[in-house]
Amino acid sequence: MDIDALNERIKQCGDCEGLNQKAAQGREATLNAPGYGDVNSNVVIIGQSLCGEPCINSQIPFTGGCGVLLDDAFEKAGIKKNQLYITNIVKCHPPGNRKSKAYEKRNCRKYLVQELTYLSPTAIICLGGDARDHFDKHAKVETSKEILLNNQNVKIYFLHHPQYIKQWRRKEMDNYVNSISKIIKACIA
Repeated sequence: MDIDALNERIKQCGDCEGLNQKAAQGREATLNAPGYGDVNSNVVIIGQSLCGEPCINSQIPFTGGCGVLLDDAFEKAGIKKNQLYITNIVKCHPPGNRKSKAYEKRNCRKYLVQELTYLSPTAIICLGGDARDHFDKHAKVETSKEILLNNQNVKIYFLHHPQYIKQWRRKEMDNYVNSISKIIKACIA
């Protein structure tokens, strides 16, 4: 399956009740978005779920909000957002910005597996617990490990979700931006 066909399947998904729906009276939009960026990038960034209206409208994960920290890291690394591939464990925006439920993660798992099979990255940056748990429930934050994916070694980096970091002081946010920037530079060199 090519990435366009996969993205269309994601856009049409109706596996989770209440998700991938337009806004209606008394109900916020929970629409989804497939991954975004360069399918030839050797770096994939994986978040938890779609962030809400800014991401729904742009169809780009990490638009605005906590995505600003990632934008800063991309700029510091000397690349543009569209030069990497960015996706989420859960492709939809959970109502009320709640945590994704276990069945939602299970239902979307097939899409992430197909994305990673198609993309065949050499580095994956997992942002937050849901992304980490997809690969290793016991991995510590700010660690990395190598796994075999598509018959090639892939280095996976486990980091905090940027929304969590935004609660910290400016110095910690700067350190976070610097560490993502360094990972990206090392992986695209």
